Amino acid sequence: MGTFSVYRLRDIPQETKERILKRSRVDVSIVNDEVRRILDDVKTRGDEAIAEFFAKQTGKSVSSTDLRVDESDVKNAYGELDADFVRVLKHFISNVKKFHKMQMPTSFMKKIEEGIYAGQIVVPLDSAGLYVPSGKARYPSVSGMITTAAKVAGVKRIALACPPQGDELKIDPATLVAAHLAGANEFHIMGGAHAIAAFAYGTRLVKPVEVIAGPGGPYTYAAKRMVGDLVRLDLPAGPSEGMVFSDGTVSSTQVALDVLNEAEHGPDSSGILVTTSYDFGLNVAERIDKILEELPEPRRGFVKQNAKKYSGIIVCDTLDEAIHFINEFSPEHLAIDSKRARRIFNKYRLVLRNFGTVCVNTPISAGNFGIGPNSTLPTGGYARMFSGLSVDAFLKKPTIEELRGKGWKKFAQMVITLADYEGFPSHARAMKSYLNNN
Repeated sequence: MGTFSVYRLRDIPQETKERILKRSRVDVSIVNDEVRRILDDVKTRGDEAIAEFFAKQTGKSVSSTDLRVDESDVKNAYGELDADFVRVLKHFISNVKKFHKMQMPTSFMKKIEEGIYAGQIVVPLDSAGLYVPSGKARYPSVSGMITTAAKVAGVKRIALACPPQGDELKIDPATLVAAHLAGANEFHIMGGAHAIAAFAYGTRLVKPVEVIAGPGGPYTYAAKRMVGDLVRLDLPAGPSEGMVFSDGTVSSTQVALDVLNEAEHGPDSSGILVTTSYDFGLNVAERIDKILEELPEPRRGFVKQNAKKYSGIIVCDTLDEAIHFINEFSPEHLAIDSKRARRIFNKYRLVLRNFGTVCVNTPISAGNFGIGPNSTLPTGGYARMFSGLSVDAFLKKPTIEELRGKGWKKFAQMVITLADYEGFPSHARAMKSYLNNN
């Protein structure tokens, strides 16, 4: 048997289907108790709790001041990178910035009826705590994307937290530079639940923020859910997942690589192929095995672990059935790999609605690394109700209400009538008083 199991949707055991549909939510629930202890520890002891955690991890003496990143550290990070790579980061951020600028809403003031005007003001939040994961990989792309979204929105204080790579207490230089280029102005060496706690509660070194954004593993994901009553959150973005639909009209190698795109992120990630051809599904499974032989560790091990839990190949009898299953799964990343990809997408665009982003005959990696939309997307089925990270995560939109001139007086009677019906006499009297004095 190959690494990826091939299932006919009509025959798949219900327990297996449920496990695939739930995917990383299982891993999140397992760590809830430990995450709560971490949050309480940081809330009580602040920076010392974070420093103590890193001391245990590295076996070295760590003080809270070691968690700071100052201007000289940022300058040194630039010096560690090849000039050509910095140019790549600038190109990447330029594309992301162009897209996010197009997302910006506008303030307005409009006439509703005679004498009645209403509007909306677009206002950025004052502070954002951005989290970039590390450990299993380095993510300058994530760093650049989430920082750009906050910067374009107009956030003044953009604080970024990232755990160190390895035993040395320093942020990956590319991750640091990407955030700096995109507009971050504060940096902290913190990881997972500890970082979320610091941003939510505040410590001596880290002031609390108004919004926390960024993806992460089960610990980060669980921590964000637990502080949601204290701080605004972006979206449920946990372990990575990708789903590919292919009708077998394109290269099985290309499809296999797209399936592995998100599966190689970690043992709690997910890579799914949905197809209408059983033979093509078997072919892709064989290609995956061949590619895995060349895939270095730890990526190979990650894929083999999640293949036993959340990844696989699903064969549907019809295209309609495949679209229904994709909506049911609600993937973070969806790729349509077909010579008819655009035609399929256009045909089902009003039906196919549950996904974070869709790549139409385009590698998922192209979106990960610079087409423009943000790669921080809803996971775990939350694409049913959430969109990907955008400038909206960092904006609020208070409204304006105004009566002008004399034309609104007919409207006043509606207010009085509704106030009387609902039993609020002061509401009605206030409107009558304004009517009599204007």
